[in-house]
Amino acid sequence: MIEIFGENGHLCDIIRGYEFRKEQLDMADFALERFLEKEHAAIEAGTGTGKTLAYLIPALIYAKKNGLKAAVTTETKALQKQLLDKDLPIVKRLFAEKLEIDFTYALCMGSSNYPCRQRYEATVKKGLFDAARLSSLHELMFSGKIFSRFDISLPVEIWQNVCREPDACRSFHCPYANKCSFMRARKEWVTADLLVMNHYIFFTNIASGQTYLPHSDIIIFDEAHSLEDVGCGQLGFDCTFSALTDIIDRLHVRRRKGTLLNGITDDTLREKAILLWGDIHREGQRFFENMRSIVSKRNQWQRVREPLNEGHAFIAVMKSMVELILKAREFFDDEYQQMELDILQGKLYVFSENLEKFLKLEQNDYVYWLESDGNSLLPEIHCKGQPIRIGEIIQKEVLRKCASALFVSATLSVNGDFSYIASRLGLERFKTSSLPSSFDYKKQAIFYVDKKMPKPVHPDYIRYAAFAAAEIIKIVNGNCLILFTSYKMLEEVRSLLAGMIPHRIYSQGDMPSQEAVAMYMDDDNSVLMGTHSFWQGIDLPGDMLRCVIMARLPFSAPSPLVQARIDELTEQGRNAFTMYQVPEAVIKFRQGFGRLIRGKKDYGIIAVLDNRIVSESYGQKFLRSVPDCRQVSQLRGLADDYNLIADEIET
Repeated sequence: MIEIFGENGHLCDIIRGYEFRKEQLDMADFALERFLEKEHAAIEAGTGTGKTLAYLIPALIYAKKNGLKAAVTTETKALQKQLLDKDLPIVKRLFAEKLEIDFTYALCMGSSNYPCRQRYEATVKKGLFDAARLSSLHELMFSGKIFSRFDISLPVEIWQNVCREPDACRSFHCPYANKCSFMRARKEWVTADLLVMNHYIFFTNIASGQTYLPHSDIIIFDEAHSLEDVGCGQLGFDCTFSALTDIIDRLHVRRRKGTLLNGITDDTLREKAILLWGDIHREGQRFFENMRSIVSKRNQWQRVREPLNEGHAFIAVMKSMVELILKAREFFDDEYQQMELDILQGKLYVFSENLEKFLKLEQNDYVYWLESDGNSLLPEIHCKGQPIRIGEIIQKEVLRKCASALFVSATLSVNGDFSYIASRLGLERFKTSSLPSSFDYKKQAIFYVDKKMPKPVHPDYIRYAAFAAAEIIKIVNGNCLILFTSYKMLEEVRSLLAGMIPHRIYSQGDMPSQEAVAMYMDDDNSVLMGTHSFWQGIDLPGDMLRCVIMARLPFSAPSPLVQARIDELTEQGRNAFTMYQVPEAVIKFRQGFGRLIRGKKDYGIIAVLDNRIVSESYGQKFLRSVPDCRQVSQLRGLADDYNLIADEIET
């Protein structure tokens, strides 16, 4: 590792302007030792460490020398793109020029991201879309290249008709198997030395019984702080009436010719299928209306703790339709209709199975709840179920099956202690490494906390918060990110702030997240406001961000999953606030804190408008978990300190 990462190491010849970082060398050395010792580890490496190369290089050296397969899984598309476009080409060149090692890597995605040649041919034959709209797809389809939906710009309605659907896939029996992008991609996965994927696909593979991806001997979870939330979401389910209608409306529409069910050539089966279709629609409507009456109008969710004596007729008619479709398949002359029927039969089966789990509360380690998605007259109702924890799953499916697993993030510990993340991810026998950031926070950042700010429960808090935010934004002249823990507070502060500052505000509440970020980046000196997803994963380097304002300490908002975890700990006689709520909030706080300084020339203000960080005893856990900065507690001194660090950095 010294030969590669040292002050005069190989990377000096590969990367122009390479800077030696002791933290990067230490991490690479630690990672290689874990592979050699066949151990698991949690590694915390601050922004600027160069952690991606520090785990990629030792992982690939070890894998190649021992004939093993490695995998890297991330949460964000940004890091995946960085791996594929920047980091892996560097490693490839390093290995070729300095180590005489060759390796291959492949990107793993969900199967619906790949095209299905058979569905494409059937779509063309049926004339479902104008030839001009399919021209770019046609060119790629016959190019002989492996491609996905990210290699082509297509309207959603076209892609939905040509993408791979597992329930319709004939696999090796398909006449286009040797030309199939998905089949060829899977062959690449089998032979590749390194697989690159996201957490969502990783847990989809677990849900499939580990049949989707080939086995990996060593696994690196980058952005591991988000692993539990992603895992619970992917291993859970969500049943809605709109999801049901999407399925059954593709089967049949009343008074419309040419529907799938009309294509059944057996008269008796066709008539029975259409009657069942009507029963499903009617029973589904009745069931979801009954569920809507359970959810309080004041609260948008209702936890379900006892099995519901509802929906039996609804599930029965869905299962009858699934059985009928299996019988009816032979009474179709049209190959395209047969494929679409297989797809919808599979979707209806999964929907009915998940709804039955919900009604019976089948799994003890799951939390089940009803959720309303709006305040409209007839809001959509969701029947949801998710595992409360994934520690046992990680133990069984990862730690016991692979030689080494590394859990990597800039934020894994609470005040240097890894016990919280270990308890959530099921880590028992593992090593830890905590590497400091290579940035000089005392020189680059000011930490502002107004000790006189009223507590968030105070009736005037919103007004005070908006005023403080306005004053800070004026000091830095915009280019500011304001983080909230709820949309309600975001909207209240935004309405007040709009009249206090001359800068344009882009808000997650007004537009989709990606659009808000893009518009903010194109509009100098503007202000960006957001909630949950904005606390992590947003990268605004340099002068794009001069200030991060956290309106409140990021304790998780009440939700069925959060409440279930609290209840579980309480029933075990443990303090859920100190063991779960505080450490969870500290890790999220550290993520928000890390948005500001992304490079050695970055500088600015990190402001917390929640005085609980200094007035409550648990606040010390937040303060001790972030780097030392210049601390300021009064607005009148903030401008002078900001101008001082700006002059120091820029000169």
